[in-house]
Order: sequence, then C-alpha cells, then structure tokens
Amino acid sequence: MKKLMSDSKTLKGYVLRIKLWLESRRFFVWTMVFFYFESIWMALSANYPQAFDENFHFGLIKIYAHYWLPFLTSQPPNAAAYGAVARDPSYLYHYLMSFPYRLISVFIHSQAGQVISLRLIDIALFGFGLILFRKVIKKTRTSDALTNISIFLFILIPIVPQLAAHINYDDLIFPMTAGMCLLTFRLYDEIKSHKVNAKTLLYFLSLGFIGTQTKYAFATIFAGAIVFILFSAYRAYHHKPWKSITKPLTSSWKKLSIIRRLLLATLLVISIGLFVQRDGLNLITYHTFTPNCSKVVSVSSCQQYGPWGANNRRHSRIINSPQPVKYENPLFYLGSWLYWMWYRSFFAINGPNAGYTNYPPLPLPAVAAIMIFLAGIITFAVQRKRIFKNNPYLIFFGLVVGFYVIALMVDGYAQYRYTDVLVAMNGRYLLPILLLVAAIAGRGFSIALRYRPVRKAMIASLAVILFLEGGGFLTFLTRSNASWDWPNKIVINVNDTARKIISPAILKGSKSVHSVIRMFD
Repeated sequence: MKKLMSDSKTLKGYVLRIKLWLESRRFFVWTMVFFYFESIWMALSANYPQAFDENFHFGLIKIYAHYWLPFLTSQPPNAAAYGAVARDPSYLYHYLMSFPYRLISVFIHSQAGQVISLRLIDIALFGFGLILFRKVIKKTRTSDALTNISIFLFILIPIVPQLAAHINYDDLIFPMTAGMCLLTFRLYDEIKSHKVNAKTLLYFLSLGFIGTQTKYAFATIFAGAIVFILFSAYRAYHHKPWKSITKPLTSSWKKLSIIRRLLLATLLVISIGLFVQRDGLNLITYHTFTPNCSKVVSVSSCQQYGPWGANNRRHSRIINSPQPVKYENPLFYLGSWLYWMWYRSFFAINGPNAGYTNYPPLPLPAVAAIMIFLAGIITFAVQRKRIFKNNPYLIFFGLVVGFYVIALMVDGYAQYRYTDVLVAMNGRYLLPILLLVAAIAGRGFSIALRYRPVRKAMIASLAVILFLEGGGFLTFLTRSNASWDWPNKIVINVNDTARKIISPAILKGSKSVHSVIRMFD
C-alpha cells in the first residue's frame, strides 16, 4: 500500500514537472528556435523551385521590381507565364517583396543567393505569425501549456517548415490572419464597453483590405471578422442612440495627434484604393473579383500560364467526351477533400529534378494527426455548448473557420466540376486557420479532461512523442535524397550525413511513389 502511494506521488511529481515545462515561456522559446532551425535548414537545402509555386511567386516579384507603384494598366512584357498579372487580385505580396529583392539583387547576382535571401525573409514573416498566434490563442483563456503544445505540434506538421521556407504569399497571410484576430478582439472589447476607438477601427479596416489584396482567400477571414463585429455591435447598441457609437469614435479621433491622424487616414485611403483598383475594377469590368485569364488577355497568352492551360485542356476533354462525366456527389467529395488535405499536410514532395514526385507521409505523425482530429470531432460534438459558453473569441474562431473552409470547398468543387480532376486540395491552404481550430479543439479537450490531470499530461506527451517521430523537417530528410538538394557539394554532403544519422531512428513505412503534384494543384 505504501509503495502504491509512493508511486502515485512520484507520478504526480512527474506530471507536475511536465506541466510546468510545457507552460513555461522557455518551452515556447525552444519551440521558436526549433522552427527557425528546421525552416532555415530547408531554405538552405531544398533545390529551386520548391513545389508550391515558388517559381511563380519569384517570377512575379521580379516583374514588380520594374514598377514603383502596383497599379498596372496593362499586361507587363514577358508575363504570359503568370496569367493575367494586371488584374490578379492577389498581388500585394509580390509588390512588397520586390523592394527587398531590388536591394538584394544589387549585392547578390546569383539566382541561388537571391532565392535563399527571400526565403529567409519569408521564414521571418511566418515566425512573426507564430508569435502573434500565441497571443491570439491566449486571449481565448487557453492555458499556457495547451497554447505552447498546439504551436509545437503545428510546427511539426511537415508542410509548415516547408511552406515557411518557400517564396510564397501564404507566409505573409499567416501573420496577417493573426493580426486580424487580435484587432477583432480589441474592437469587440471596445464595443462591449461602449468605447470604440477610431484608431482600432481604422487599423481593422486597413488590414482587412490589405490582406485581401495579398491573397483573395483572406477575404473570407475579413468577412468573418466583419460579420462578428457587426453582430456584436448590434447586440451592444441596438437599444441605444446613434450618438453612443459616434461620440467615442469622434472623441478618440480628436485625442490623436495631427501626425497620427494623417498617417491613419493615409493608411486607410491607400488600402481602400488598392482594393478598388483591383477588386473594384474587376467587379465592374468582369463581374467577378477573380476574372478568368482569357477574359483579360488572349487565349494564346493564357495557354502559357501552366494552371490555366492545364485546366482548359481538361475542360476541353470533358466537352468533347462522348460519354457524360459522372462526378462525385458533394458528400463523397468531402471525403476526398479531407483525405487529401491530411495527406498533403504530412507528405513529402520532391523538386523539379524528379517531376515533383510525391512520397507518402511518415506513419507515426500522420496517424497521430488522425487520432487528434477524430478525438477533436467527438469532443466537439459532446462539449460544443460548453466550448463556446461565455467565450465570444472562440465563437469568432468558429465563424472564421466556417467561412474559410466552406469557401475553400466550394471553390475546389467548382474547379472539380470544370476539370473532372480533384484540384485545390493542399494542406497548406488550411494553415492560416489551423491554430484557430486547435484552440477550439483544445478547449474541448480541457473541459473533457478537467478532472484528469495525469491523463491529460500523458496524452499531451504521447502526441509530442509521435509527432517528433518524423514530423517537421525530419520528413524532408527521411524521404529525400541528393536530387532534392541545391546542386552544391557542401549542401549535398551535409544533408546526406543528416539522412544517415536520422533515418535509423525514424519509422519510415512505405516509400512508394503515390502521385505527381500537377494532378492535384
């Protein structure tokens, strides 16, 4: 009996130590160190171009480097390979990144050096997003331990360091999403206390319009934030006179210095101007925010733009097919969508030297993700009322996630109907909202296990162990070979040495070739 009591005390002692470590700021710092290490390793290792349209984004950056303003009146010269550039609504990342590129190109003349330099900037942007997301999750009254674990598991999803080490506009959308959440929280708190600040409102609107011009998918996040704020304002003010809203706005505006007012007004005018110049004119001229390439430039020019040309050829085969195409119904499509989103979050993908060949996910982190997903679904179904009770921030998360995922699926299904190919199924599309999902699921887990601290610590430790068994950049190292690396002797030797050291410790499973990226992107 005494031995059992002693063992119990020892176990509780271990649990307490694990809890203190996981909730410490030191653990988050080490998480960030590991993220930068794995992402920089991939930035210095992976051959150009990496799979996720890196040559497309780098090419557009070089095109915008010839312009001081982003207002393109016509298709730039030699830009056919990038679609209808002048009317593309997702352009601001390329324009902004063209300025560091202009400076870099003065001192670094090799393409490899320029690409690596821009990759490092993208890693810094993504890392900044992780810091902001930690603040976002903590605002929902999520414990420090759960917040830190969520971010640590997130950076161990193999697609995360790979995307961070890309030249890609998703690396800018990531911190913008976190920034939009923080501004929405602040605006909500001000509405609730009937002290809306003009500065907060202007920042909120400016970031929304700027984010939409960075990547059009951000519009769903902005729309979710607007709906949440409008509903909150209605609940707070629908029995009050109009002056109760305008008076604190006017008062807070007058308290700002003239320089601050000028800067805020300029920021809002620029952000709205950018939105009107692209999305507004697109809507007026083409009746859509994202016009088809052939509506803007010639078909022959569009054929040089890889994604448009491939989709056009697929659509032509459907039209000319003697037999009607039998599409999956939306329910079966949902199953395919979930599968490929999971697969393409944990898979490994080669570079151009081997046709962007796909390799299956490593077993343990991939299976751990499925277990967490299923547990999250069950917990949400059981605890959904308690999860959102007295927590408007999580309600906002649910709204944004719903808007974003539905829009992503509708767009993907429309492309599927157009091409008869499962396109737009990439796990990287979910990264901006994945930590929001983690916060909702984590709240459910906390409620379900609130009286079982030992079990909670054991489950968290098991998840971390399984993800470490090949997660993050370890998937890249385990699945890759020298053909994935920059054609540089030092890079190849370092990566080959790392593969020999790491490979025996990782459960690899099958490495059979599964597919080629162009079938799904």
